[in-house]
Amino acid sequence: MSGLTGQLSTEPFDEVRQAARTEVVLGAGLRQRGASAVTVQILDLSTHGFRAATHLELPVGTDVWLKLPGLETWHSRVVWMSGHLLGCAFVRPLHPAVLQMMVNKGH
Repeated sequence: MSGLTGQLSTEPFDEVRQAARTEVVLGAGLRQRGASAVTVQILDLSTHGFRAATHLELPVGTDVWLKLPGLETWHSRVVWMSGHLLGCAFVRPLHPAVLQMMVNKGH
């Protein structure tokens, strides 16, 4: 062994990351088309997507709308699900200043 150390990821190994995600802890609303919003906990966030803990089981490709505190709803698409964790990509990226504002709220 070369002595390398690292951290195990809970995300699928083939996921391609478009932007670095920042760990946060934020309560948010998530809803599917035609459904009421449910509360989810955002665990990390980037300009291009997020990871959240939820009780929902959503198929990959499902359109959802994320309601972050103080913002309009943001159209997203489910990229992966693993147990109670959900990964979504934003259809339209967040502005970096908006991301920074959310990160500040979530720390």
